[in-house]
Amino acid sequence: MTKKRALITGANSGLGLATARALAHRGFDLILLVRNENKGREAQASIQKANPATQVDLVTASLDDLESVRQAANHISTTYDRLDVLINNAGYTPAKLEFTDEGIERSFFASHVGHFALTWHLTDLLKRTAAETGDVRVITLSSAAHMGGRVERMFRRIDTLSPMWAYCDDKLANLLFAKGAAQHFNGTGVRSFSVHPGAVKTNFASDTAGVGGAIWKLMSPFLRTPERGAETTVFLAATPLKSIGERNNGGYFTDLAPKTPRNRDISDKNVQWLWDKTLALVQKK
Repeated sequence: MTKKRALITGANSGLGLATARALAHRGFDLILLVRNENKGREAQASIQKANPATQVDLVTASLDDLESVRQAANHISTTYDRLDVLINNAGYTPAKLEFTDEGIERSFFASHVGHFALTWHLTDLLKRTAAETGDVRVITLSSAAHMGGRVERMFRRIDTLSPMWAYCDDKLANLLFAKGAAQHFNGTGVRSFSVHPGAVKTNFASDTAGVGGAIWKLMSPFLRTPERGAETTVFLAATPLKSIGERNNGGYFTDLAPKTPRNRDISDKNVQWLWDKTLALVQKK
């Protein structure tokens, strides 16, 4: 039986590393897509040592650079004959606002635009795999923070925006993207989901200034481990589809179950607007 292969972004630490370890333990071959090659090599070696029969490969890319993402996706598409699971995991809360050359807040660009571009450029590989297996999954990490996100702030340069509100916008975009991907891949055998991992103790918000950073530090003793936080992502990646439910394609999951997200900006109109807006940017590059 051919082994399944999963690609995980941000797989060198935190949730991404915990997810990679769990999937390796379940027999998946892995592609770790990371920004920092040295940290990626460390993660690769630790997973490989614990799972000698698993193929663990490393690809470097900067998700805030569309050309870097395109090159990485092209390498993956020409190197591998299958990709069963794509996990868009990487993301961060900025310590301060930064903007790309396109005038887009950098954490939003990396978390949403970069993952959109990666998925878009891997579309043919995902569809080819699905044509053979009928079961390919795209899993995007969102968060309960999506409740604070606003579509009206996306793609705009707002110098007074707080880093925490920027993060909320990122997570709303991730959720809307997962819904859009479900529609985009409809009928191909590729399914899409978004995930709230819970409040997890990682390096998240470790250098965030102000009240938000202080609150996060106070909460630290009560947070989930990365392994606990990765459970829903691993469930969506490895569980038979009948246990997930076909009707939940495009859905938002937490604690191993679908959940109704809460934000007035979650609508079919905004799903399509975000998809079209992002695609125009990706194709322009």
